[in-house]
Amino acid sequence: MLQALKTRSFNLFTALVVVTVFTTLQSSSCSKDDATNTDAGNIAGSWKVSLYWDNSDETYKFSGYNFVFNSGGSVTATKAGYTITGTWSESSSKFILNFGADPVFKDLNDDWLKEEKTVSSIKLKEDNPLKDHRLQFIKN
Repeated sequence: MLQALKTRSFNLFTALVVVTVFTTLQSSSCSKDDATNTDAGNIAGSWKVSLYWDNSDETYKFSGYNFVFNSGGSVTATKAGYTITGTWSESSSKFILNFGADPVFKDLNDDWLKEEKTVSSIKLKEDNPLKDHRLQFIKN
């Protein structure tokens, strides 16, 4: 009986070790979505906001601005001598923008879900399904 108890304890211990190792490996592995990219090569050039929807069309707020996404994660928006600088990064499903506390550009600060990204357009939406926010860029 003592031998049976030792065998059962050993099997339980072995199972626990296997589950622990598997769980640790699973949670520590990095998915493609975790990796961020700030290489502007795939979005080089000048872009403009073709749609900014925040429960209504507010595209006019960004009319005339040219956006340039630089490698290393900086983005500049320029209009008639005024330039605002922010940061950007992306993963396979997200496009993250941050322009700080600027009263107009803070509306763009978000970790947007990528709906579509091509060489000539970027279509983003709010990651919170309760909010109707969309942002779209087209290449100039």
